[in-house]
Amino acid sequence: MKTAEERRRLIDGIIELGETESWNLPPVIPEDWLALDLTMPQLKMIMCIYAHGPQRVSEIAASVGVSQAVVTGVTDRLIHRGLVERGGDPHDRRVVVCSLSDEGRQLGHRLWESGIDRGRKLMEVMTLEELQLLSEAVEMVFGVLSRVRGKLGADESVSRGPAPATKRD
Repeated sequence: MKTAEERRRLIDGIIELGETESWNLPPVIPEDWLALDLTMPQLKMIMCIYAHGPQRVSEIAASVGVSQAVVTGVTDRLIHRGLVERGGDPHDRRVVVCSLSDEGRQLGHRLWESGIDRGRKLMEVMTLEELQLLSEAVEMVFGVLSRVRGKLGADESVSRGPAPATKRD
């Protein structure tokens, strides 16, 4: 019983610290994000395809949380802007597959990298000891995520986004 109470206390303390400290930090929004001229559904769709590769309209709709009709309209606008391409499934001509154009891939990459750069800038001011502790903590968190993915199965796993140095799409 004492172990369960201690776990709950530690979890609550970690969450409270995160909530408290996040309100004390000045908001930092990377310039790449501020310069976007995209609606939220357009941005979600681009990042969804960037993270997972070409997808069916139904898969994008499920991931983004909108209807297939909305995805079709968003796709039309993104095609017009040169960010997305529409294609078919060679195994089923009825299926529509959306993928990023070269320009769309570049945009997704810039947005993804802006988050990486923010993390890198934070770590650059950390001491060696802080970096070692952070490295151990991150390895531990990914170990837990791996165990959770194993229990959930591959279909329900949490996406980590694009792997470094891989070509998306």
